[in-house]
Amino acid sequence: MNDTQQDIWRGSIMIVTNDATSDYSTPPFLNVTIEPLVDPSASANTGVEGSALNGGSASHGNTTTVESNKIYGEYGVSFWRFDLNLNLIDSEQRVTYSINAGSDSLGSSSPSPTETFYIPSRNQDMNIMFYSCNGFSLGVAPEKFKGQLWNDVLEQHENKYHFHVMLGGGDQLYCDKVKIATESVKKWSEEKNPFKKRTAPMQPEEKAEIDQFYLWHYISWFGLGYFYGPHGRTLQPGWPKALAKIPMINIFDDHDIIDGFGSYTDGIMKSPHFSGIGRAAFKYYLLFQHCVAPEEPTSKEPSWVMSPRPGPYMGEHARSVYARLGQSIAFYGLDCRTERSHHQVCEDATYDAMFSRINHEVKQSNGQIKHLVIMLGVPIAYPRMVWLERILTSDLLMPLKMLTRKGYFSGLSNEFDDGIEILDDLDDHWCARHHKKERNEFVSRMQAFSKSTGVRITILGGDVHLAGVGRFYSRKPVPPEKDYRHMLNIISSAIVNTPPPDKLADFLNKRNKIHHFGSDTDEDMVKIFPVDVDNSHRNNDRLLPRRNWCSIIATHGQGQARRAGQINSTGEPPVSNSRETLYPDLPGTLSVILHMEKNDQDPASVTIPYEVLVPPLEL
Repeated sequence: MNDTQQDIWRGSIMIVTNDATSDYSTPPFLNVTIEPLVDPSASANTGVEGSALNGGSASHGNTTTVESNKIYGEYGVSFWRFDLNLNLIDSEQRVTYSINAGSDSLGSSSPSPTETFYIPSRNQDMNIMFYSCNGFSLGVAPEKFKGQLWNDVLEQHENKYHFHVMLGGGDQLYCDKVKIATESVKKWSEEKNPFKKRTAPMQPEEKAEIDQFYLWHYISWFGLGYFYGPHGRTLQPGWPKALAKIPMINIFDDHDIIDGFGSYTDGIMKSPHFSGIGRAAFKYYLLFQHCVAPEEPTSKEPSWVMSPRPGPYMGEHARSVYARLGQSIAFYGLDCRTERSHHQVCEDATYDAMFSRINHEVKQSNGQIKHLVIMLGVPIAYPRMVWLERILTSDLLMPLKMLTRKGYFSGLSNEFDDGIEILDDLDDHWCARHHKKERNEFVSRMQAFSKSTGVRITILGGDVHLAGVGRFYSRKPVPPEKDYRHMLNIISSAIVNTPPPDKLADFLNKRNKIHHFGSDTDEDMVKIFPVDVDNSHRNNDRLLPRRNWCSIIATHGQGQARRAGQINSTGEPPVSNSRETLYPDLPGTLSVILHMEKNDQDPASVTIPYEVLVPPLEL
């Protein structure tokens, strides 16, 4: 991330080593070479100024050695972090690095490879990649998918965009397997006595078993891209390659812990076993997804925005993330999981801390910040399912629940609190009955922030395994570039997991209508999918159930206003709905592209781009 006050890029690289097979006589070290890239002919629509994308020359830089810092160690492995502070200059730079000069002294079966990533120029906005749902649910057969979208990400990274950062919107790995891969959780989840389930203490050996599950599950997925579940296995080598080539910023969601964490009944959530699962997952989330040890003082890292008191179940403080992604883009990743319960997503104080921080940063930027990208785990503008929630929580279903507890209708209820299986997913949504008031207050505060600062807000959300664009806007006709209420919710999910059936997406689409938010704001979904990836007409032009990922690139404002839709490979205007809103391509506009998988049986993993523009706010 950028520290624009000092023209510094701050980041870190972390390795995990096996103590039994590693030689620590010389602690691990990092060799770093930085090369400025110069190419005046770089295409304007990539958002890259002075890049080597078209074969430009690079001057050779000096190699610097960076010492490691052992931040953590347990269960026979050690975590080593290399902290980087790199000077930004007037051109983009390529950073090449290797561990221990490429030797195999850390127990690897082969020498450490040389890897490369890119940092922007001091006046450039970062090229952003966004994704979510990066794994398979337990009920999915991974081997039925022949394509792997991380291959498409890497191809576009190397040949088109040079992504400077990738934003993980939650579920960077799926840890639901903890309930079948560990004897302690399996035994506890099968306990039929509700009192014992809520009160049974977690023994030290059970804690160690759960810890080691998360540790080795992370090493397997983040290190190799390997996962196996009840219905098969997969190897996704493009994922760890992307980790080595594109710096990451993450928030976490339930599958980074266990399916539905935070949305079950209070008694189960506070049980020693379930809260213990949360604490173990949180520890390894910090280590692997943020490269920090749980005991490190949070004051050492200025990007953290800490909640003042611990969440109700993990006993941990929510950690949201602020970062500057180049000259005009600020980023805020709101921790929507650590404090989540059946009745709240975040504490009031967490929202207060968020708006205090972003107001301070905008003021300090002296007008440079034009866009604020807010990342949430679950979309905040999405078709309503409250009617289904009411049915599933109705007293009319009590006899059915009783039969389920006695073993009938297997699979109808979950194994934790005997609630209806999909109810935790519905309760996760911002429009769930218990969260609706909180959601509306949050949206109102975002709009008030845009009005007072002139900064455009764009929201990122994942979780739902399909793509779409939710939208808030003024009820009275106001051009998007003049409308502080105009906020798009970009929904990109899933990059790995399976999409829902077309009929479910069509059903959700039929639930979509224009909602009236207060007296001045309307809410709907953008008709971004008038055609499918094969150019066939779609009746459901708002939601597309295909695997996908998202790119966000600042434009130079040289194009005409256009509607959201599929980008035409011939260079003609996008294939769009003629009744959709025209978005102007002004200087500093963000080109947001949903890259939709064309054929999940194609190993080439080709995607089709659908674009919506996000203009800066002009008040």
